[in-house]
Amino acid sequence: MSDRSRRELLGLAVLAAAMVAAGLLVAGDYEHGLLVGFCVDLLLLTGLNLIVGYAGQVSLAQAGLFGLGAYTAGILSAKEVVPPAVAFVAAPVVVAAFSALVGLPALRLRGLYFTMATLGAGVILYLVFGRAVSLTGGPNGLLGVPVLEVGGFEFDTPFAVYWLAAALALLGLVLARNLVRSRVGLALRAASTSEPAAAVAGVETFRLRLLLFTLCGAYAGVAGALETFESGFVSPEPFGFFGAVTLLVVLALAGAGTLFGPVVGAALMLLLDELLADAADVEPLILGVLFLIAIQVMPQGVVGWLGERFGGRRRRRAPVGSERAEAAR
Repeated sequence: MSDRSRRELLGLAVLAAAMVAAGLLVAGDYEHGLLVGFCVDLLLLTGLNLIVGYAGQVSLAQAGLFGLGAYTAGILSAKEVVPPAVAFVAAPVVVAAFSALVGLPALRLRGLYFTMATLGAGVILYLVFGRAVSLTGGPNGLLGVPVLEVGGFEFDTPFAVYWLAAALALLGLVLARNLVRSRVGLALRAASTSEPAAAVAGVETFRLRLLLFTLCGAYAGVAGALETFESGFVSPEPFGFFGAVTLLVVLALAGAGTLFGPVVGAALMLLLDELLADAADVEPLILGVLFLIAIQVMPQGVVGWLGERFGGRRRRRAPVGSERAEAAR
């Protein structure tokens, strides 16, 4: 096992211990609700990190996919189409299928065109959430979401929902780590270095990116289902354009393409929401200023900067006389 793998496993163990300790030490429904929010954001950012950080495709659809998962779980359970447990499982399946349908044409585009295609998908979803009143409740939101029950156990408090959310968030992070360390991750890194060379070597870049975009949707679906059953209510407000941009900016600030970037990003979102609870109107301004400062000081994100500063990487010293030889050329 390499040193990097050991550090990652140690980091995951520390994160798991911290989440268990937080759940046991924190008291109160409000505080446990914040912890559930952290897990939801961690799932969203872990999924987004797959397509943005590793596949190199900037997506603005994550907030809309998050909403699709939330409304799928809410509508199926509130209208008693299926039991809540089945609705919870259906949410990531529906969102993953929708993501695959969007990704089939969109991933054939590159750069700004792909970003605009995903933005269009997110905007369409947001408009449907607000205007399909008979189905979603419209701007007033969807009411009457029942309590999630699995095997006779009811997740009827934020404390109970937190343990489910924490387990799913950790599992999602581990699965993402294993995927990136697999042959899929190696192929993606080869494609990001030189896509033509990767194609010559037999790497099917389109299929790999479609797989990651579909998984990105599945993560958003799980996050949406958790959000729905924790709050018992779904409103279209969090799933708009600002929500999509916020997720993307926070991931860039924390460190896209790193294992623990989503963890730092989820903590940052929790911190900003709490600090700016009474100043929501200036949140976009503050987030923008933080982003502009961060890309100048830490262009690789917080996790990337910490890895370079404290990760023990040392530059190899150039052979004696190489600087003179270079200067003489």
